[in-house]
Amino acid sequence: MISEIHIPKLGMTQSDITIVELSKKAGDRVAKDEKVAVIETAKVSYEIQAPAAGLTFYLRKVKDKVNIGALLGVVADTEEEFRAFKAGLPAEEAEADQTVSVEEEEEQWGVRLSFEGERPAGTPPRAHAPALPAVSLEGRRILKKIPFLGMRRTIADNLVASLQTGAQLTVFSEADMTELGAFRQQLSLDYPDSKITYVDMLVKILAWVLKEFPVLNSAVVVDEIVCWDEYHIGVAVALDEGLVVPVVRDADKKSLVALSREIKRLSKKARQNELDPVAYQGGTFTISSGGRVETDFMTPIINPPQNAILGIGKIGPRPAVYQGQLAIRTMAYLCLTHDHRVIDGVPASMFLGRLKEMIEHRELFTKVLK
Repeated sequence: MISEIHIPKLGMTQSDITIVELSKKAGDRVAKDEKVAVIETAKVSYEIQAPAAGLTFYLRKVKDKVNIGALLGVVADTEEEFRAFKAGLPAEEAEADQTVSVEEEEEQWGVRLSFEGERPAGTPPRAHAPALPAVSLEGRRILKKIPFLGMRRTIADNLVASLQTGAQLTVFSEADMTELGAFRQQLSLDYPDSKITYVDMLVKILAWVLKEFPVLNSAVVVDEIVCWDEYHIGVAVALDEGLVVPVVRDADKKSLVALSREIKRLSKKARQNELDPVAYQGGTFTISSGGRVETDFMTPIINPPQNAILGIGKIGPRPAVYQGQLAIRTMAYLCLTHDHRVIDGVPASMFLGRLKEMIEHRELFTKVLK
């Protein structure tokens, strides 16, 4: 009996799918629902399970790019049964060589910019970056090889495309987070199950401040700057494969507790590769936090088609001048990268100054953090 293994839809909205792992060798025995392959698209990874028990035979190979519904392989009772099945397939399905692979499509280690992400329809296509010089491996000691494809490749493409299509400039401001930290401790007593974080509070404050500076919450669509009347904040989440940015929708309308739960839900699902691509789309502004790493400054790269991103450096105790006296305060650097084609230095600095003001004054942020 033949059981076909197809590339599943699983909510995917793209056809740019890469096979990054084949978990069995040809002819290996597999149990029903056992993993047989891993595919990646954009910033989502999926495991494919065997539809039945038997012997696994693949019709595709690692690094192949395939479409939804493509025939990946089969589970058969015997090798003879598989060969008979393969003989009856169209030539393009019977031979894995017919599928264009990443390496065949692009020069080795070059950077492709073909992934369009959320680029609005009608905007000019991105130019291809020149391929990097070839690297000889002969005679070199190699610790390991990491495939530069799938999620990691898409992230690389988007970062290069973002830098090539915009005039990115980063401005910095140091903010006193002491009062915000004290308020956070108070919230932990009022809502012990929520475990509200600095990022939760900053997302809520950001959604508020962006209403005063609409050009920071915008995208370029053809020959217009579109300022959104919606505040969908992307929150960067670090994975082993790279950084992904699930989107918290309508952050301005959610209570702080509801927003905190939503961020935790999205972050958890992102780390477990359980989010559909739609969860990463539609963001109007992004926040990226250094978290617990020892990074004071950063120059975050804009997540297109957005026009700005805020990076938060390490939050911790530092000497600072407070009310004319030297004191130890909880401090952090706010790092705003903006597209200078759209956002001039003055509004960017004013936005950062207003955000700093909101963070440092309890009478201001308590009106927002409800």
